[in-house]
Amino acid sequence: MYSAPKLTGHREWIWLSLVVCVGLALRAAAIVLYSHTPESDELAYTSMALNLVTGNGIVDLQGDHAMYSVGYPLFVLAPIFSLFGDNILAARIANLILGGLSIVLCYQVAKEAGGNRATRLIAASIWAVYLPASVYSVYVLKENLMVPLMLGVMWCALRLSKTPSMAPSVACGLLFGALALTGSAALSLAGAVAFALWLSPAPTSRRTVLLLCILAGASAISAPWIARNMNVLGAPVLNTNGGFNLYLGNNPSATGMFVSIVDTPRGKNWEAFRRAQGEVKASEALKQDAITWITENPGDFTALALRKAMYFWTPPFHTGKGEPSRAETIVRGLWAIQFVILLLAALGSAALCRANRGQLATLWLAIAGYTAVHMLFYVIFRYREPIMPVVGIIAAFAIESLFSALGRSRGRASQTPKPKVAPLKTNS
Repeated sequence: MYSAPKLTGHREWIWLSLVVCVGLALRAAAIVLYSHTPESDELAYTSMALNLVTGNGIVDLQGDHAMYSVGYPLFVLAPIFSLFGDNILAARIANLILGGLSIVLCYQVAKEAGGNRATRLIAASIWAVYLPASVYSVYVLKENLMVPLMLGVMWCALRLSKTPSMAPSVACGLLFGALALTGSAALSLAGAVAFALWLSPAPTSRRTVLLLCILAGASAISAPWIARNMNVLGAPVLNTNGGFNLYLGNNPSATGMFVSIVDTPRGKNWEAFRRAQGEVKASEALKQDAITWITENPGDFTALALRKAMYFWTPPFHTGKGEPSRAETIVRGLWAIQFVILLLAALGSAALCRANRGQLATLWLAIAGYTAVHMLFYVIFRYREPIMPVVGIIAAFAIESLFSALGRSRGRASQTPKPKVAPLKTNS
């Protein structure tokens, strides 16, 4: 009597395994075929991890102790380098594994949101074949770790909205703590988690306990690093780039996209000022400059924030550095097509998906919060990638709903009885 459901579940995992294999193959192909030398932030993360494993503590190549988020070097690169030495290929293979985990998490988040088998597999397939997800396996960047952490938070939020228990709340807190160290912009998911708790079928007292569990879990992961920074830098901070990034996004030269500090009013004497003041005081000075500009130019700030939101969700029609190869041109074109389809499908979910409204609203709140953070700071296209799996999951619901509606329409058409034709009478 129960063999059929077991067989169905078994087949579903076979399909998911095939999807994961496709995703891993694409990521492996990117690692093999895409020639890239680490630069900029990649060098900072690499130096932080190497200094840690060689006994010099966590410090980047410029001598800063907390300018860059520590999570990716601490949780991914340092263990890899301690085992394999300064091996970028090993780091990229770690990124590939994180990519495979993210594909499975897309499946699980879609399942927790109420998606049926087709929806779950579509969600996983989207992240398996989304081209930037493969290309980013090549880059030694924090986004590779942010994706599974953010998906984990969303899974916990959706679980709490239906089953308000201790385990997912503690897990959510631990993941938030890891995100605080890896990419603090992802703390904007707190709004989605709060909404999920509000949806949960639990009394206020129970929700309060669960919220405290989340805060305790987050503190357990982030507090040691904050204490370290208090000891090393004299300030209880997660990092020292907050004021720096706020200023880059809010100054007389700000465009909404990333601009170098040298192209701002502070640029002329920035390096000397940073060395003299130290990373904490320099960041605080930039934060005050940004706040001053915002308060003195509220209209410009509002217009710039809206422009940042537009930039953040602009299809990737931009070009890379230098003259693109034919292969790069093709990949970028396919990426743009994928992005537009996903965005349109996700937007279409409002009309197509009539079930699971609360769960989809939770996912949309995550997207809205993550967008709002970048409206306050500035936009780099790679900053969008960690939230794209959530867009893909919503798109999966819309795609499944569309095909189901088309299938029902065809079924009704095939069942419509054909009018009977009276036989012709002939005179004999």
